[in-house]
Amino acid sequence: MRILLSNDDGARAPGIVLLANRLAELGHEATVVAPDRERSGAGHSITTDTLYLDEKNFPEYDGRVRTFECDGTPADCAALGVGVAAPNAELVLAGINRGANLGRDVFYSGTVAAAREGYFEDRPAVAFSLALNRREAEERYETALYAAEFLLENLDVLFGPPESRAAALLNVNVPNRPLSEIKGFKTVFTGRRRYSDRIQRLASGGRVAYRLLGVPADWEEMEGSDVRAVSEGFIALTFLSRDATDYTLNSLRSINRP
Repeated sequence: MRILLSNDDGARAPGIVLLANRLAELGHEATVVAPDRERSGAGHSITTDTLYLDEKNFPEYDGRVRTFECDGTPADCAALGVGVAAPNAELVLAGINRGANLGRDVFYSGTVAAAREGYFEDRPAVAFSLALNRREAEERYETALYAAEFLLENLDVLFGPPESRAAALLNVNVPNRPLSEIKGFKTVFTGRRRYSDRIQRLASGGRVAYRLLGVPADWEEMEGSDVRAVSEGFIALTFLSRDATDYTLNSLRSINRP
């Protein structure tokens, strides 16, 4: 299968290197188009100025993987990937991201945006994230690779058979646990995932500076949400839509003038 990969952690981040190399080992035709630097939190921003796309030979990649570096956002990378580097791509994968993309993270995430851009271009697309936090020293990428292989083997179930495969967007979050501790896969909805202490005040060269970061405050998450599933040891699968309409409020047909 011809597969386009992107991310928001950069072209040489371990997650995308491991995933691309595993795909090559499995016999897939893998093409990487990823940012030339860390672009986490870029969301679905695009560049309206000049973009550069350079083919590179990074030593950490399997020689069968074509690799490109772009100076734009993750969404730019996916757009140039589908439009230039790998126009015949049958599937778009984003990740493996270093960190979860749960709840409202999907609006901020460059990883999800890269997959969504592939979806906008009528490809089935999957965003993979390893749900680790900054306090965890060990990164269980082997568990995320298992999830990716399993889902690739079941594309017909997820997106339909090749002759009628639907364009769709799947967000996958994998607990940062050994495979032996994974309870299975669970299809769930997007949770709320609130953050505490989100705005941090810093001192920087005599000026007041701020950082938007915070700590996830997930204790109120409902049963059936992606956040709850990952916390319980399940690999969370959430299909996302391009339709962001609030149909409850949109049912107001008209507002009369006073």
